[in-house]
Amino acid sequence: MNRFCRTVFGLVLLLVLGCRIEDHTPTGSRRDEEAVQALVSRYARTLSERDWAGARALYWSDATYSGPLLPPSGQGHQSVPIDFALGAIARRVQGLDPTRFDVRVLRSDYRQDGDLAAVWLTTRRLLPVAGSVMDGEWIEHLVLRRIDGEWRILSVAATASPRGGTREQR
Repeated sequence: MNRFCRTVFGLVLLLVLGCRIEDHTPTGSRRDEEAVQALVSRYARTLSERDWAGARALYWSDATYSGPLLPPSGQGHQSVPIDFALGAIARRVQGLDPTRFDVRVLRSDYRQDGDLAAVWLTTRRLLPVAGSVMDGEWIEHLVLRRIDGEWRILSVAATASPRGGTREQR
């Protein structure tokens, strides 16, 4: 019996040593996620407050934007440098009542791998359109990059949500 117990113990020990829990946690830290989520909140807030300098500071110098408030070209929206996009948005909402333009984050989904992060946003936007206001949900994809410990936006792409759609407010 003693020999049997030692054999069983040896087999169990061998199985325990052979088993290993694999860690598939994405790279990055909780601090990275908090920094990116804070940047995303500032993104929506600076747009809503029409703080164009503050919004510009969130992007890397060669960032691009494709989304609402830009004139469509061909089948969809074009991708343009961020300086052009922010200028076009500023001109479009200039002088408008604050109730006619707003950006609110409803939901965000964050992914990170090293110095690259992506955030899928569902936003509610009030947009000025031909003397009226369109209210709807948008899906936005932000790509962010960390360089020298600082996170900034590389690109933003947005489109109307098929679920929320846009509708005219009266």
